[in-house]
Amino acid sequence: MKRTLWLRHETKDFEQRVALPPSLAAKVAEAGHRVVVERSDARIFDDQEYEELGLEMAPTNSWVTEAPLGATIFGLKELEAQDFPLRHRHIHFAHVFKKQNGSKQFFDRMRIGGGKLYDLEYLVDRRGKRVSAFGVWAGYTGAAIGLDVWLSGKLGLDYNQRTKLNSFASSLELRQTLESRLADLGGEKPKVLIIGHLGRCGRGAKKFFSELGIETTGWGSKETKERSEIKEILDFDLLVNCALMTKKRKPWLTKEMMTGDYRLRTISDVGCDPTGPCNPLPIYPDSTTMDNPVYYLPENPKVAVTAIDHLPSLLPRESSIDFADQLFPHLMNYMEGQISGGPWERALTIFYKNLFNYYPDELEGLQLGHLTPEGDAPEPLQ
Repeated sequence: MKRTLWLRHETKDFEQRVALPPSLAAKVAEAGHRVVVERSDARIFDDQEYEELGLEMAPTNSWVTEAPLGATIFGLKELEAQDFPLRHRHIHFAHVFKKQNGSKQFFDRMRIGGGKLYDLEYLVDRRGKRVSAFGVWAGYTGAAIGLDVWLSGKLGLDYNQRTKLNSFASSLELRQTLESRLADLGGEKPKVLIIGHLGRCGRGAKKFFSELGIETTGWGSKETKERSEIKEILDFDLLVNCALMTKKRKPWLTKEMMTGDYRLRTISDVGCDPTGPCNPLPIYPDSTTMDNPVYYLPENPKVAVTAIDHLPSLLPRESSIDFADQLFPHLMNYMEGQISGGPWERALTIFYKNLFNYYPDELEGLQLGHLTPEGDAPEPLQ
């Protein structure tokens, strides 16, 4: 069964990463599938790199009107907030399963159009571990930006007044940049706490600090489970939160705690879920951006929070290649229809369960167990 995979242009600001680099896109095509690549002036890989491999090109954002109904629309970040119904099958990080802002509107569009979502965040193995993730790079870059924000604070600078963040050619360039800035401070180093230090993200953060010779303290569920208003956090200079929260927990920090005098000056919230119910750091209102990376707390303007939800975009080439390499064997299973009992079936089931939660009356009697991925799979090319 041959299928169509439509690699869309990313519309999120500053997003240079891609779900499928040229070499892997060519492998999908070599397996006999149709691969369509939308032109993009933002993607870290030039259009020419895809064209040189003989891949079919399409205008930017043309999937909306030109992609056949049986195509799978493949991307990384969430879709733009629009009104038109979503008719296709989609693969991307949607950020809609924790009732984040815009979730209801997304499911409305899916319900009306009959579309389906395989959310990359919920593409997991039998143990519940994600089969592909940007976690290491999120932690690495989150640690780097956290350190940079802390350095600016030590120098009395407003981080948002600097030149806006730009991507780096490599992790080496990023590390060398921060090494130089750290040297300007005369060798002083922050006292760092990493929460979620054992996961992919936490390991990435620890790797960055280790490369710069900065010691860290690592916390896991043992130090945070069922705890609230954890005052010990205030005894560190820099908090890097790498914990993935899937259930509502008591807050680790509250706005009331942020008044007064304490050591903490910078929070890099790599977990970054400020509008969801699982947020353990409800002290800032929304994600920050590459243009305005820092939110200074009204309760204490000396404390800076950075919470960018697509940090690996700072290292777009390395992170794209790493993520795509992890995902590729599973993507080929999807294209070949080998879906039942695996990560794709689990992701689709979660989508249907969330859809049902929004529309229980309309979907009453729907048997989720009968909605097998084989029956829901993209149609063969005609």
